[in-house]
Amino acid sequence: MTFDDLKDFITLYQTRNVSDAAVELLMTQSALSKRIHAMEAELDAKLISTKNKRHLTITESGEVFFRYAETILTQYELLNGELAEYREMRKGTLTIGSIPVLSPYGLMDKLNQFMTDYPQINIRLQELEGDELLEKLQTNQLDLGILRSVQTSLLNKSQFHFVDIDRDELKVVLAADHPLTKKASLTMADLKNTDVVVLSPGSGIYERVGKLYQQAGYTPNIRFTTTHIETLIGSIENSRRITFLFAKSAQPFLNEHLVMRSFNPPLYNELQLVFPQGKLTQVGRRFVNYLADSKPQS
Repeated sequence: MTFDDLKDFITLYQTRNVSDAAVELLMTQSALSKRIHAMEAELDAKLISTKNKRHLTITESGEVFFRYAETILTQYELLNGELAEYREMRKGTLTIGSIPVLSPYGLMDKLNQFMTDYPQINIRLQELEGDELLEKLQTNQLDLGILRSVQTSLLNKSQFHFVDIDRDELKVVLAADHPLTKKASLTMADLKNTDVVVLSPGSGIYERVGKLYQQAGYTPNIRFTTTHIETLIGSIENSRRITFLFAKSAQPFLNEHLVMRSFNPPLYNELQLVFPQGKLTQVGRRFVNYLADSKPQS
């Protein structure tokens, strides 16, 4: 008995008419009748009764057979679907765009593990500033993007899916001998007349800081912008300037001459994995699971 035999019986069961079933199955009535008789002989059970020529009757054995036939075919389709997903992962390329945060957030460990588990999958990683990354996501040049929620808020929520993978606090970073270090936390009023250096537009931090000052009714005195945290840190050492960084990104660059202070109240931002709705491959879904599993427990 074959899967086609099971499908033929299910069609006959649903139509309750040999002629209609034969038409739907693109075969002759004679061929369908022979197939049903062969199944009955193999099972040693009567599946249908044709005493009523206009409307056949399913026997009790036929009802039992139908239930199992449906279950078998459903399981077979599920099996094929799952195997197809693994066939898809035999080879391929995953193009990922990320702001430069993989190492500070421990995401390189997940990426390395993914490449170990799937050596047949090639990863093309592009580390980009936020504005360029957003553009590439919107023009379908990337399979996935890793950005902060302050940046992903600019994307159309109906076109993209967002997965939180980490959370970080925005901090004020300043020299250890800066007068403001006397305070345990800082308000925007404390920063009103302070010179600011900040990451360049597109970083997400630049935009967040600008909004903070705007909401407070102040204009930030931005003296210097750069795309590199190390350069930014160097510009505030032994000075009265301040900068703003997310704590985990800043931590590797801090030394005894620098300190961080929280805002009052604290300000948080999510690191998110972003991808177009309905376009993620099985490889992409597996990668999403890797990074989603890396989210710290709250």
